[in-house]
Amino acid sequence: MTGLELSHLTVRRGACPVVDDVTARLSPGDCVGLVGPNGAGKTTLMRAALGLLPHKGTSSLARLPAPERARAAAWLPQTREIAWPVSVETLVGLGRTPHLGPGQRPGPADRAAVDAAMARLELAGFATRRATELSGGEQARVLIARALAQEAPVLMADEPIAGLDPAHQFTTMALFARLAAEGRLVMVSLHDLGLAVRFCTRLLLMHRGRLVADGPPRAVLSEANLAEVFGLRAYLAETPDGPVFQPLEVVR
Repeated sequence: MTGLELSHLTVRRGACPVVDDVTARLSPGDCVGLVGPNGAGKTTLMRAALGLLPHKGTSSLARLPAPERARAAAWLPQTREIAWPVSVETLVGLGRTPHLGPGQRPGPADRAAVDAAMARLELAGFATRRATELSGGEQARVLIARALAQEAPVLMADEPIAGLDPAHQFTTMALFARLAAEGRLVMVSLHDLGLAVRFCTRLLLMHRGRLVADGPPRAVLSEANLAEVFGLRAYLAETPDGPVFQPLEVVR
């Protein structure tokens, strides 16, 4: 399985570094939560790591030729507009495009991958519905299913649970954790620190373009880091039902 190595990755907007000298090695089996306040550089980091933005430094994914990169990494961007009134089944099937040659039609393996992805997102009954007629939350699940159908060893998702109802936020993060446990590398940016603590094996904490902490959730979300980066005081504890994180007050 493929991991991700970033070495001194830097992205500038004019003279200003939006991502500033980030180095990290992410391994298969990691469910990595990319966390930090708005404007911290999370989206820019992910796009540069995928080779979608000019950058300095290196990314092991960005170095790959485009066809190989498309098979190595699935990308779920924050923007979720569905432009064409195609069926859900057709849209999810687009995730198989990197595995098909010119003019090649999907085969049994592609069909199985699409069915499995739709089942995991509870979309089996939506196959023939037009994707543009679904609710925003349902469309978000369809796009996640498209990324899963790609069956790439690396899955990178930018705020994938934004706009989902609480139950589907929970089940989507649980799914990402299972994918990592199965041997994929999953990197997901999110603002819900409670779900990050519960489902991520590792957190990368971004602040003003820099990687300020990298490690297990309890270590990264220390009292000092919460105060400095988020301006928060929070309750974080292990319980019989798993870790619980609750913001208590703003401290700045």
